[in-house]
Amino acid sequence: MDTAGIKRQIQAASASLTPSERKLVRLLTGNSPVVALESVHQIAERANVSAPTVVRFAVKLGYGGFAEFQRAWLVELESMLESPLTLMNQAGSRAESNFGTELGEMVERSIEEMRDLGAAVDLLADQRRRIYLRGGRFSQPLAEYLYAHLREIRGNVEILGRNWVHDLDASLDMEKRDVAVLFDFRRYQNDTIKLAKHIQQQGVTIILFTDRWLSPIAEQARHVLTSDIASSSAYDSLVPAMAQVELLAKRLVERLESSTADRLRRLENIRASATPAEALRET
Repeated sequence: MDTAGIKRQIQAASASLTPSERKLVRLLTGNSPVVALESVHQIAERANVSAPTVVRFAVKLGYGGFAEFQRAWLVELESMLESPLTLMNQAGSRAESNFGTELGEMVERSIEEMRDLGAAVDLLADQRRRIYLRGGRFSQPLAEYLYAHLREIRGNVEILGRNWVHDLDASLDMEKRDVAVLFDFRRYQNDTIKLAKHIQQQGVTIILFTDRWLSPIAEQARHVLTSDIASSSAYDSLVPAMAQVELLAKRLVERLESSTADRLRRLENIRASATPAEALRET
């Protein structure tokens, strides 16, 4: 059994889950995932379901019983919560690995995860939709990078993540047709999670970039794009996610080829006519 993808297993089984099992999912994937390590009866009481429902849920995901599910959950939980300090202590045994080759393989796997990108491209290519982008403490540069591309490719885009009050104010103007592209990787960021819940209730469509353990935002997202981030470094690598961003930009340019070409010509004309001081402010 793959112990690194329980949330993926839950997503795959979502169509067949009963209302009681969905209540259980909300409990287990909420802000306190450690509740999954309690007894069957304690979990059942917390979720307001029966104890047999808890056991059947584990079996439905492919486990031999709830004890096996808990062991897999513990492994996944430990992986989700790994800090740079923990990874530093592990890195010594992997120091001889070829870092470049390792990153290349991670990028290849992450690009493979983008094979069903069409629906997300359709959303972002609809220029009637306003797009909002936000990352976290380490992943904000990914949001900024995609923002820089979208500003040239199609416009009608706004960057969040620079100021929490600004983000809240911006959420007031978000409409059902709008799209939020969020980046959230392990040791998931509470303010991003709270924002996702808030704007999803307003009807905003969410596209999520996350890791294989899945941010809690996956529950609110329409499209979830995962990447392999665990490398031999003390820090997770966002290189695979960066490659995904570049692939997404490439697909958008292909989809909006004529309108993007026209927009780029107009941008170049504006930039060429600017004074050096004005051009400097634009960089």
